Amino acid sequence: MTEKLQNKVAVITGGTSGIGLAAARLFVDEGAYVFIMGRRQKELDEAVTSISRDVVGVRGDVTNLGDLDRLYETVKSQKGASTLSLRTRAWARAPRWRRSRNPTSTGCSTRT
Repeated sequence: MTEKLQNKVAVITGGTSGIGLAAARLFVDEGAYVFIMGRRQKELDEAVTSISRDVVGVRGDVTNLGDLDRLYETVKSQKGASTLSLRTRAWARAPRWRRSRNPTSTGCSTRT
């Protein structure tokens, strides 16, 4: 453990499997305190258990603004962050007709 991220807070959406879970594990190993968000409670609980320390699971869906607000409030209340930047890839899950035609854009098109 190198502690490169000591005293840092990470928020990872889609952190219950795949690259999101791998990133959460790496961040904890590097010293960060991690909040992971996932849609399914069982998988979220398993991910938190597998990481075992310095991690909090928050159930929610990044396409639901109420869930993102709850994630923000959880991080703020537990870690006292006055400013939190939250980046998600929610646009990639938007209906096809709402996606931007520009693959580098993170916004959604209003075209039908």
